[in-house]
Amino acid sequence: MRDFFRIICLIILTYICTSCSKEYEIPQNLVIHDFVWKGLNEFYYWQEEVTDLADSKVEDAKAYAQFISENSDPEAFFDFLNHPDDRFSWIQDDYLELENSLQGIFASNGVEFSLLYACSNCVEVIGVVKYILEGSDAENKNIKRGDVFIGVNGTTLTANNYRSLLFGDALTYSLNMAEIQNGTLTGNGVVVELTKEENFETNPVQLYKTIDVDAGKVGYLMYNQFVASKSSNLNQIFAEFKSQNVTDLILDLRYNGGGSVRNCVELASMITGQFSNQ
Repeated sequence: MRDFFRIICLIILTYICTSCSKEYEIPQNLVIHDFVWKGLNEFYYWQEEVTDLADSKVEDAKAYAQFISENSDPEAFFDFLNHPDDRFSWIQDDYLELENSLQGIFASNGVEFSLLYACSNCVEVIGVVKYILEGSDAENKNIKRGDVFIGVNGTTLTANNYRSLLFGDALTYSLNMAEIQNGTLTGNGVVVELTKEENFETNPVQLYKTIDVDAGKVGYLMYNQFVASKSSNLNQIFAEFKSQNVTDLILDLRYNGGGSVRNCVELASMITGQFSNQ
């Protein structure tokens, strides 16, 4: 009986090894594609609604390899797999850059802005300054929240060139400012020279203050990114709010693009007041 058991185990082991040897290996040039697909298949919010992310795709390893090889560019492959309602997911080829950005460290001259079309049926683009980062090159320049610019280095901004002009590799450029005159947006001759700092560390706390109202005191906090290393800053701010007997809070997250989940939870716990040490 014991010998029979050994024979059965040997047969099973042989079958497993044979199966492993026949498994189709992903070619080296498709490793990134494989990583992208499996990551989206495992964690993507819309996975069940994207046909090409179905679990059945990997049942035939060779067919799966053929599928992921049909688009040679990993970024284009990622975009192909995205759900049409997804406006927030992206792929990044430099993980160090990504890690830095999650810590609020990135190349910046300090001007945070939005881009809009100048009119409904044109390609011209205008930039509107949202805020200026503290400690940045722009902080002491002739530029502030609400200002408008229409060009870079003397070139008018359009839908075709704004990426290269504003988000290219150049560390230094000049913004051509504008203002509304007689109902028309016109260049005003003001030129603001700006220089990017490659590893600028931002402060996610853009502004905080206490506002006196008839009903008491209201705390105001503008928090632009959830950064785990800035938890102590939040503790200090809420300690100030508590010492000033603040009873209500305005939390301004209009420019907050996300970040550390832990930091988000910490902020929420400070607001609810459920922990005595916050």
